[in-house]
Amino acid sequence: MTSGPIDKVTMKLVALAPQGFRSAVHPVTSRFVERWSPYRYYLNRRAEVFMLWFPKCGGTWAKLQLHTALTKHYGVVGAPPLELEHLKDFEPRIPRIRPFHDDAPHWKTPEQLREHKRRYAGRKVMLLVRDPRDAIVSLHLQVTKRWKVDPNMSLDEFIWNPRGSFHTMIRYYNIWAKNRDVPSELMLLRYEDMRADPHAAVRKMIDFVGVPDVTDELIREAVEFNQIEKLREREAAGQYDTRRLQPGDPNDPDSFKARKGKVGGFREVLRPEDVEKMTQILRDEMDPWYGYPI
Repeated sequence: MTSGPIDKVTMKLVALAPQGFRSAVHPVTSRFVERWSPYRYYLNRRAEVFMLWFPKCGGTWAKLQLHTALTKHYGVVGAPPLELEHLKDFEPRIPRIRPFHDDAPHWKTPEQLREHKRRYAGRKVMLLVRDPRDAIVSLHLQVTKRWKVDPNMSLDEFIWNPRGSFHTMIRYYNIWAKNRDVPSELMLLRYEDMRADPHAAVRKMIDFVGVPDVTDELIREAVEFNQIEKLREREAAGQYDTRRLQPGDPNDPDSFKARKGKVGGFREVLRPEDVEKMTQILRDEMDPWYGYPI
């Protein structure tokens, strides 16, 4: 997430802290900064389009594809690959797109989530979603191997952890479903649809943010350049300057930002009894607007 100087210093100090301290403090710091940072309030006020997602729902992949398409379309050179929000500073015709993890849900219990979405009243919102069973498996690796918060927590423990895991994600989705009429326009984009037809997904994003005359050939180039396998190769080769696109441990494939990106991969790693329980919760508790379980 794009942050102001104070935000960056705060989060960097937390990241450098000993593991035990980091595990205790990092979630609290993230929640506080997300809600109270004056700089983030300023960024929210000036945004023209919001791109929001619960972590590990394909947000980074979507940002990279959209970034490539927009920079190629307008001939922008030198813009960092993840700084989608600041493309307008390079080219005023590009809408200011604000991508972030709305409400810092991955650091909250279900009860700590905000029930309202008033900050998006009258605004344009892209909401990226993913099957919670896949997202939580990927989030476990992000939390333990990249952010290194509670690094010894097993996947079996993590999925039922009260903070920022499966139940939090279900409630986060349900809150958005109840508030889906708050934005002036809301576009729902499922990760599974992005994987099935990335060209159509990028076209959908381009049209939603309101950039005209982007050719199909340019979109094909953006999709081809940002194939997950190619992103993983560039990450392994150390071609990115930003820490957000570098592995937590170059020798551990599970610590890479770009991993498998597989739809339905949760069945390979979760216990059958957990899959059955999670699937039943999706059927019983999750708003059918999202179309899960698939």
